[in-house]
Amino acid sequence: MTSRVESMDAAFAVLGVAPADGMDAARASFRARVKTLHPDVTPPTQATLSELARIVAAMEFIRTQAPVCLEVEITAEQAVRGLTRTLRHGDTPVLVRIPAGTRDGTDLPAVGEERVRILIRVAAAGEAPVEQRPDFPDAADLDAFMHEFSRPSVNARLARWIRKAQSAA
Repeated sequence: MTSRVESMDAAFAVLGVAPADGMDAARASFRARVKTLHPDVTPPTQATLSELARIVAAMEFIRTQAPVCLEVEITAEQAVRGLTRTLRHGDTPVLVRIPAGTRDGTDLPAVGEERVRILIRVAAAGEAPVEQRPDFPDAADLDAFMHEFSRPSVNARLARWIRKAQSAA
């Protein structure tokens, strides 16, 4: 029997931390509690396994539902003109459109990603940004971005392979 957690507050409560404590506190609490309840350490009983399932379900809920905030640093000149950037969140490319006239500290949504927010940092006039990139993605960047999103899934490739094998028969 698996445990269901239906809100972020409930998930943090299961782990014994407050939502304001953040992800680091949730991870630390998760690890500490799993170490004490794991079947290799504690004899598996209905109560310990149920509590372990609740903790795992809570942490999984937090991982899947927690908002993600990425930072991007741009020059003052780029902030005045506006630009489009492709960032990476894990293995996922994230596209952000930075409008003209953007100011330091602006919080923007990523294109097509509701959970991902982008925090814009505008470098001071004499300060060079950490990473110099062109204002607009070149053709290779756009092609790579489009390929990432248009690549068929494993299930789609398997279905195509099965259809091909059936049509050959």
